[in-house]
Amino acid sequence: MNSKAILLTVLPFACCCLTAQENSPVNYINEQQPGMVARVFARGTISTDAHEHSAPAFSPDGKTVVWTIMKMPSYQTCLLEMNFVNNQWSAPQSPSFSDTTFNEVYPNFSANGDTLYFSTDRTADTSSPRKNTLWYAVRQPQGWSPAAVLDTTVFKKDAYASSISNNGTRYFIIGPQGTMDWNIYQADNSGKISRLPAPINSEGYEDGPFIAADESYLIFESDRPTGIEGNLDLYIAFRKKDGSWAAPVNMGDKINTRFSERFARVSPDGKYLFFGRNTGNDFDIYWINAAIIDELKNKVKLD
Repeated sequence: MNSKAILLTVLPFACCCLTAQENSPVNYINEQQPGMVARVFARGTISTDAHEHSAPAFSPDGKTVVWTIMKMPSYQTCLLEMNFVNNQWSAPQSPSFSDTTFNEVYPNFSANGDTLYFSTDRTADTSSPRKNTLWYAVRQPQGWSPAAVLDTTVFKKDAYASSISNNGTRYFIIGPQGTMDWNIYQADNSGKISRLPAPINSEGYEDGPFIAADESYLIFESDRPTGIEGNLDLYIAFRKKDGSWAAPVNMGDKINTRFSERFARVSPDGKYLFFGRNTGNDFDIYWINAAIIDELKNKVKLD
């Protein structure tokens, strides 16, 4: 991203129509709320000429949003942050805990909003080889704490792209760098790690899990054969009444296209689904009313 894009100031909009801010603690960059047709989110502010590489992670109190861009042609990923101060959004900037000499991606807030988790290939020990690990930073009155690595006794392998439920269960990817053998795992509060069963994990590539706060559904991206024209698509699996997972379903043509769709995340108020779409010439963030999830759930047998 060029300096002009990073230093973009966010001007307040005069809203004569219903916006996504009404009845929500989160100001969604003064965007008009989406219906059941996905559209680009925050064009010129979050969706820019840069290559966005995560959905925006809004804090539950609506005061902070963090997302990822990928710098081309180096493919380095970095985090950007904006803060809602004096009734307007600040300009995008790197978070104070960020280390731009490493890749940083997939920001995700804890349920109470006091901790931001992210994936990075930085190392706590400079003598160690780079690999994907999970790190976190804590929101404090004076700003962010320094970043620290998450429990390395639990996350020993190439852990990536985590999402955490209200009860603390973490869903994440283990995928060795340089391979496409990526699968979804979960870790409970005791530190026990387990690979999610088929058909959530397939012989193909799974990435970017988003777990519902109550663990009633899981959204992820996959290149399995049921995708539209063979590209990466978003899938959703619902929790059955017996606690097991129903077979994942393609999220359909309201979300997926002949292009690649990735990076699903539901807003903290549960109203909107964000995701990324790579059209080949551009990679932007889209959003749609989260009622699409209920539409899909009604088509799945959960008895």
